[in-house]
Amino acid sequence: MFFEFLAAVISLDVNWLAGLLTSNFHYLFFFAAIGFFFWGPSTKKAIISTGLITLVCWIWVDFQTVSGWAILVGGFLSIYYITKLAVLTFADDVPFLKNNLIIVTEIHGIVLIIGYNLFLR
Repeated sequence: MFFEFLAAVISLDVNWLAGLLTSNFHYLFFFAAIGFFFWGPSTKKAIISTGLITLVCWIWVDFQTVSGWAILVGGFLSIYYITKLAVLTFADDVPFLKNNLIIVTEIHGIVLIIGYNLFLR
């Protein structure tokens, strides 16, 4: 999706861009609401965060398409959230890991993406 957007912008395909905006209003408002919630009610911050969230979602979808790895599928997400609860509960009980929960959750996510795609798919 990101590369299609870049191609449409570079070639000035106004028809594709208009179709993108008009057919995805619900995503636009959803991402804007996320931006307002996490980055505050500033209009400038909300516009930038909406663009950033959209860009990240497009890049994840393109990465999944190009690499063939399953990231945004139900099986992976269910295992991810169940194990995330267990890992963070364990890390919260260990004094050393309690101060490093962000690092623990990032390592958990990367290990699970690699493990799921190599062994469970």
